[in-house]
Amino acid sequence: MIDQRKRIFAVNLWLTDLALTTASFFLAYRFRLLFELKGHTVMPVQVYFWLLAIILPTWALLLPLFRVYSEPTLPPLTQIGRLSKAIGFAWLLVAVLISFVNPDASNRIVVLFTLVINYILLVSYRIILMKVTQRGMLEIRNVAVVGNGAPTHEFARTIERHDVWGLKLIGVFRREEVRALLESGGVDELIIVVDRESLDEYTDTFLWCEELGVTARVVLNFFPHSIARMELQEFDGFPLLSFSTTPTNEALMLVRRMLDLVLAGIILVIFGPLVMLPTAILIKLTSPGPVLFKQKRCGLNGRTFTMYKFRSMIDNAEQLRVEIEAFNEMDGPVFKSSRDPRVTPVGKIIRRRSIDELPQLFNVLQGHMSLVGPRPPLPQEVSRYERWQRRRLSMKPGMTCLWQISGREVSFEDWMKLDLTYIDNWSLLLDLKILLKTVPVVLLGRGAK
Repeated sequence: MIDQRKRIFAVNLWLTDLALTTASFFLAYRFRLLFELKGHTVMPVQVYFWLLAIILPTWALLLPLFRVYSEPTLPPLTQIGRLSKAIGFAWLLVAVLISFVNPDASNRIVVLFTLVINYILLVSYRIILMKVTQRGMLEIRNVAVVGNGAPTHEFARTIERHDVWGLKLIGVFRREEVRALLESGGVDELIIVVDRESLDEYTDTFLWCEELGVTARVVLNFFPHSIARMELQEFDGFPLLSFSTTPTNEALMLVRRMLDLVLAGIILVIFGPLVMLPTAILIKLTSPGPVLFKQKRCGLNGRTFTMYKFRSMIDNAEQLRVEIEAFNEMDGPVFKSSRDPRVTPVGKIIRRRSIDELPQLFNVLQGHMSLVGPRPPLPQEVSRYERWQRRRLSMKPGMTCLWQISGREVSFEDWMKLDLTYIDNWSLLLDLKILLKTVPVVLLGRGAK
């Protein structure tokens, strides 16, 4: 109910921001005409449309990524702070793109003026919204709550606290008052707050709402769950009540998959001939055995797959695992050691810079892994997990994660908690932040073993 209104408001705000961004471009062009730049003639506005073709898609993608629209009722400074970060990052990205396409000074000035005017317009628009609230953009819905006891009145107070979203509480009513209430008119939504045992008593209420065209909703707080999110979906006419602790937005998951494919492909094209090919040759020349190390790992919800790495150990390393348990520097069921005698000289180098992980880009292309996600464990490690730790398998494993950028100097239990924190707070922006923070970690070789 409120989530739908938030989405409507967010889409309206997003479209308005893009309209204001377009207006900023034309205002910037008019402003540019007031200045003379030696050696540069201002061309007709159509010549600069390619700049707008870069700016609009960049803004359209990055503003949602920086959660500019996630919670419009946040304090003004928080909203403006997110907007500032988004526009600042978008500006850097556009500046880089323009420098490759056409770094003419006149182009840069038009973009700079667009950025400044755009920022002023977007901030001003939000200040106006804070003054008039979003009620003017959303239709008022009259809501009646039906039930008895403390949960009913608690839910009614919750509606009152969210009146900013255009919800007007008519009152709290008993079941025997519902029919007269509905027939008197003026009710847009009827919300039933009862326990599971009393739900059957409201069969007639649902039929009355259906007959009169009033939306009926039931508060399902009697199902046991603590962190799972509830969603009501439909499968070929069958209503399904879903409980999930992982992201369920298939559109965002599709965007994530497309980004995985694009970025993995770009990294392979760049680092394939420059890093991966020389690494493969070095491994082959300096130690006997295959170039790639293949190992069964647990992926999404425990599915096993073959993970690829550049071989950084001697060929029979797996057979020697039991003999070197004393070198283990990690608690729990995993083995991590900076003094592992099985590691080859070349292996130490490629491990320090995480070069040995690069073949996992092929796992990403195959769909077994993502660029960001919990690291894929061994099946024997999973068999020793505590029950709560198995939830880290509920998202596709990745090449980098929160544990990776933390320097990896944490206990096994804290590692598991970091993975669950990632799952519970997942967003495309979080993936982007982890990817950006991975770069200095890899370059500095922090925490690699």
